[in-house]
This record gives sequence, structure tokens and C-alpha cells, in this order.
Amino acid sequence: MFNIDWEPFNGMAHRPWLMFFGLILCIIAWVAVLFLCVFAGYNISSENETTLVETSFIAYETSKNELHLSAPTGETYIINFYNYYNGYFDNPAFLCDGDTYTIWISNAGYIRSMTNSIGKHIITFESEREAYRNSQRIAVVLMALILLLIITYFVLALVVSKNSEWYPAWLVKLLFAKASDFWS
Repeated sequence: MFNIDWEPFNGMAHRPWLMFFGLILCIIAWVAVLFLCVFAGYNISSENETTLVETSFIAYETSKNELHLSAPTGETYIINFYNYYNGYFDNPAFLCDGDTYTIWISNAGYIRSMTNSIGKHIITFESEREAYRNSQRIAVVLMALILLLIITYFVLALVVSKNSEWYPAWLVKLLFAKASDFWS
């Protein structure tokens, strides 16, 4: 099968090696991006990368996936992906009731952990990571689906090129026609 004259698509493709290596590189790239997305969801932010602050909040504002909380000192702290905390922040007005909160914030101002004045954890480092993972599920599923479609196309192109007379003409044309030939 793999001799010196071997060509991946049996003369069916116009630029077979470019198509072959393009598909291989595309598969590798999607696997790498999928791996990085999953890895980022399990990335651990530690207390060493955060600052401890005790404050109360006087106002809040929502924007896309962020809940901006204003402190009396003028600082603004952000809860990222607040709507992925199982409905806990559906009514964020309860945070502005004058209660004092102990928060761990990142250098960018994102709240990584939050405890109220009686010691109840509202956000923990783990729940913050869980909210991030939940927010990224659609992207990971779409990327996995695209990877599956690329692999299916690659395998189908290899199979159809070996015995093109067995398959319908529209399938052969879909896989191997130039763009100008396809739409004419």
C-alpha cells in the first residue's frame, strides 16, 4: 500500500498531498485545542495568586457573563460566569445588603472565593472552577463534533478514492471537485 508511488487519494484529488497533510494537521490542531480547553477548565488557581479583601458591596451591575460588584471604597470586583452557579446569583441584590464579605481576588479583580460574615462559603475555588467548566461545555462539545466531522471526511475521502466507481457521483464530486467545478 505505501510504496514510492503511493498517493493518498488515488489520483482523485487535485492536490493530494496538500489535502492529506492539511487534514492530518487539522485533526492534530483540533485535538490540541480541545485538550487545552479541557486543561484550562481544570487549571487550579491557588491562594498564592490572589489577595484577601474584606469588604461590603453597595451596588451591582451585570454584563454578559460577569457580575460587577462595587465596594464603598470605589473598587469593583467581578464574579465571572455568575449565571453558572446553579441559580445562586439570579438575584444579586442580596449581596448589597450591607453584609461584610471576605473575598479572595485575582490580580485582574475577579473573585475566586467569597465567604459571608458568618463564615458561609458563597464561592469556593472549586465552585469557581466548576462554573468556568460549565460555561465552556458548549465550546468543547462543538469542537469535539467538528473534530468528528473532520475525521469522518478524511476517512470517507480515503475510502471513496480507492473505489470511486462504487459510490454515487455526487459524493465523489462533493469530496474531490474544485470549487469552480462544484458550483457549475
